[in-house]
Amino acid sequence: VTIPYKKKIISFLDELSVEAKLIGAVNTIRFSNGKLTGYNTDYIGFTNSIKPILDGRNKALILGNGGAAKAIRYSLEKLQIKHNTISRNSKFDYSDISSNFLNKYDIIINTTSLGSYPNIDGFPKIPYEKLSKKHLLYDLTYNPDQTRFLEYGKNRNTKIKNGLEMLKIQADESWKIWNL
Repeated sequence: VTIPYKKKIISFLDELSVEAKLIGAVNTIRFSNGKLTGYNTDYIGFTNSIKPILDGRNKALILGNGGAAKAIRYSLEKLQIKHNTISRNSKFDYSDISSNFLNKYDIIINTTSLGSYPNIDGFPKIPYEKLSKKHLLYDLTYNPDQTRFLEYGKNRNTKIKNGLEMLKIQADESWKIWNL
């Protein structure tokens, strides 16, 4: 299950795993004994892919508030990383991101579809000029390999990572669920 159905699918399911219930989003469905059970493996993929590169970073800014962002928040809570969410349709949006505000975070995670194929020229509107090597930019997008978000971060010497490893890990976890 992918964008934009990770939340919408829940009403069609018979059961949810504990994690899917807490996250409020589903990316994997298991058909068994006439029942549809929803799971979320995104949080496992994200956790296992970001943990090795945290290097002491402990405050995250999440860009976007969809189903994937819900899994990211759950993961960050498990990792005990403080976080804040920015989205287009909230009282706290992209226009509120100032240079001083951005300096309070050392991890910035793009959970939006901005910059993903075929609209590869899109990117979150943040003050990239204030980024430095202290920052880690993580983009859930993996096509293209390097989005504008990651490219702009790399130009400011930030640590960058795309979502390909997250995708592979969550897919492996989904496979395990389907083959219980």
